[in-house]
Amino acid sequence: MSSHTTPARIVIVGSGFAGIEVLKSLTGVRMEVTLVTKTPTFEYYPALYKLVTGALPIEVSVPVKKIFAGAFPTIVEATYTGLDKARQVISVAHPDGTTGEIAYDYLVLAMGSETNFFNIKGLPELSHSFKSVQAALRLKRHFCELFSKAKDLPKEELVSMLHVLIVGAGPSGVELAGDLRSYLSRLANEFSVDPSLVTIDLIESNNRVLPTMSEKVSRIAEARLRKMGVNIFVNRSLAQQEVEEVMLKDMTVDSHTVIWTAGTRINTAFLTIPGVLFDERKRVVVSSTLSLPDDNHIFVIGDGAATPYSGLAQTAIEHGKFVAETIERLINDKTPRTYTPKKPSFVVPIGINWAILVHNNLVFTGLIPWFLRSAVDFRYFLHIVPLGHVLAVFKKGKKYRHVRGGCSLG
Repeated sequence: MSSHTTPARIVIVGSGFAGIEVLKSLTGVRMEVTLVTKTPTFEYYPALYKLVTGALPIEVSVPVKKIFAGAFPTIVEATYTGLDKARQVISVAHPDGTTGEIAYDYLVLAMGSETNFFNIKGLPELSHSFKSVQAALRLKRHFCELFSKAKDLPKEELVSMLHVLIVGAGPSGVELAGDLRSYLSRLANEFSVDPSLVTIDLIESNNRVLPTMSEKVSRIAEARLRKMGVNIFVNRSLAQQEVEEVMLKDMTVDSHTVIWTAGTRINTAFLTIPGVLFDERKRVVVSSTLSLPDDNHIFVIGDGAATPYSGLAQTAIEHGKFVAETIERLINDKTPRTYTPKKPSFVVPIGINWAILVHNNLVFTGLIPWFLRSAVDFRYFLHIVPLGHVLAVFKKGKKYRHVRGGCSLG
């Protein structure tokens, strides 16, 4: 590319952790960069559960244009619909219904993942999730509506109405269960409902919570959750959901609220890549430079890439940094480096002022890991937006939670 007089055209699809990091890491020298995103807002997925329990949307999301003020990059709000390798163009659909094409010299596909309901009857229509700001706020509104109806109902009806099932005891499910325990008790007090009528069940199909972590971590997390009053059921799988009834494979539970955190799959848009190969976990097979094995001008990063630790925010950020460097090396006729995956550390908050930190084989619990998680979140936002914006959002969020009731959506 160095012999070309025209700038390299770089197209990035997706404005999650991986896509944003590519853009933050590119220098912009001798290149024209376009970001294609179907949503104009970057959503900080690790903290979306906080929206359900009282945070403001501005605390966990940032408009993409605020992250990239000025002319760099060109931002196109559209949905990726396909790819023509031979012509080096992608096709997109715009919100107004029109379609178009965008040409590239280097293409980065960072389209993330989506909820997988495993074809369970009734689940997509009747369950809740929080993989987006809208979904999290919808769940919060659901809780507010339940409690607003609860005051004058008989105890027998309240037991079913205030029974919450969280299906999936990975980090997202565990974090939500811990936060919901205190939040729903607060709502009960605000609406003059007996907090002891609130039941939270955490359902896991494996034999322990946090099944991807060590047994030691699982035992600590389970003990913390039980101490908080969360019921844990392992070796249970959801079979079907009706309007107010959930059928597990070995039992039936009455519940007005089922929250699904049990499954994700890579974005189905990855299926549009011609000749794409998938590994046993249905992720896109990539080369040592995170490009497609048959095309070193197309990169797949983030949740969709078949690399160790894919699916984690830390890994997506590492992918973004690496691919930005790789593209610049290619533009300058330098040999790309080989991607080396880094084993991430984990911090799992469970309730107020308490978290588990897992670093290599070391495990720490309590207030300090909780502060560390808050510091990691704060540091990341400082990486993408100015300090003034972060402090203003923090101040507004703190005031909101202090002045407004638990069911105010702002």
